[in-house]
Amino acid sequence: MAKKYDFLVVGGGIFGISAAIELARRKHSVGLINPDSIPHHLAASTDISKAVRMEYGPDREYAEMAEISIRRWREWNAFFSDTLYHETGFLMLCRKPLKSVDQQYELKSIETVGEMGYAHEHLDKQQLKARYPVVHTECFPEAAFNPVGGFAESSRIIEKLATYAASIGVKIHEGQTAEFLGITHGRLESIRTREGHQFTFGHAIIAAGAHTPELIPDLKPYIRATGHPVFWVRPADTVPFMSGNFPVFTADIAHTGWYGFPALPSSGVVKFGKHAQGLTLHPERDERRVTDSEVADFRSFLKESFPVLANAPVVYTRRCLYTDTLDGHFWIDRHPDIGNLTISTGGSGHGFKMGPVIGEMTADVAEGGKHNFSDRYSWRHLEANGSTADAARHMQ
Repeated sequence: MAKKYDFLVVGGGIFGISAAIELARRKHSVGLINPDSIPHHLAASTDISKAVRMEYGPDREYAEMAEISIRRWREWNAFFSDTLYHETGFLMLCRKPLKSVDQQYELKSIETVGEMGYAHEHLDKQQLKARYPVVHTECFPEAAFNPVGGFAESSRIIEKLATYAASIGVKIHEGQTAEFLGITHGRLESIRTREGHQFTFGHAIIAAGAHTPELIPDLKPYIRATGHPVFWVRPADTVPFMSGNFPVFTADIAHTGWYGFPALPSSGVVKFGKHAQGLTLHPERDERRVTDSEVADFRSFLKESFPVLANAPVVYTRRCLYTDTLDGHFWIDRHPDIGNLTISTGGSGHGFKMGPVIGEMTADVAEGGKHNFSDRYSWRHLEANGSTADAARHMQ
């Protein structure tokens, strides 16, 4: 049996590792268990990049959370003396006139972020073509650009955070898969792993992403795992797509789901993803292969939107796993019946960008307090026909 910790964190993704760091900074003894290594090769956090944006349609609270997170991302760059967050700006490409009823996500985002003191630059067809010649402006004749925003190198960040966590006293146990929760009289006494180890603690935090409902069956009616296609493309000429020449972008995302990134200098690949309904799957039993029809859909999108990439080789695909709550909000709260158990999950495709805030919020809640944003993400009853929180997400 491992030593008893003040807090044991289950899961080494952005939810878990950021919470472990925050609790260790507060002088608690902290243990963390994670299947396989960190970053886990199948974890949602494991990828080359994640978008960082304030644009959430009319949702002011998410915009404010993202604003705080962006400040912290900059601080993390300075702290680690490394560019982990790239402030390329955020470009919203529009199929219809920006002020039309068809572009409500973009229009409401501009209004909300504008009320916070940030100004989007409106680009007409000629300006867009001059600045970003790889965009097919017959398809996207207008755009709005916010210089605040960009992307985070997600896998590298998790590696950095895990190393830092260990340096400040977090005991990380890799290759330990939480499987059995020993609950007695409304208290979680221990967690046993599939590998045969048992961990004891004063308080546990389950931050196991899409595996969380498997450990906490009370959450199964409200949380499901969905898989979303991601593609890496290698352009013949990377220069027009490099950071500084090209930003993180959405392509009429509320109606198409498509978004993408500049080319990474280390690899030269341009990443695209589809932020949409996704495919419901089991996090362990179901394969995560991108289908032929999804590849064909992607090729059609490239041909229409970025003709210069129409025949570029697709060098890698993966199915990114979302931990979807029915309402699209985070789920960060203590269990209503188990006093020493906190849940921190529900990224719903937009959790990574909020990592610096999520860690603080989870620590506050686990200590028995509140965070400025935590009320919204408390334990709640949800109906299956509710709407998603993220106005950018394309839901058929």
